[in-house]
Amino acid sequence: MAATFTTWSALYTTMLNTLADFVTGKITIAEYSISSGGNLRRMSYRSFEEFKAGLEYVKHMADQESGTVVRRTYAKQGGGGRW
Repeated sequence: MAATFTTWSALYTTMLNTLADFVTGKITIAEYSISSGGNLRRMSYRSFEEFKAGLEYVKHMADQESGTVVRRTYAKQGGGGRW
């Protein structure tokens, strides 16, 4: 049964700890659950590529959760003939 996490940061830390076991073949399937905003999301990884993509996603979500993501805004070109 997959462990259930309540923060993306805790899930990311656990996935980092699991990474070595996944790479060396000690485990072949990694399963996690996260409860966020009243929703339960289950994730299962059966290959290193899936695990790596999942780790990147979880890292992004953990960064958003902690407020370390810097969102970019870009000015639009033009100005409607006003300039």
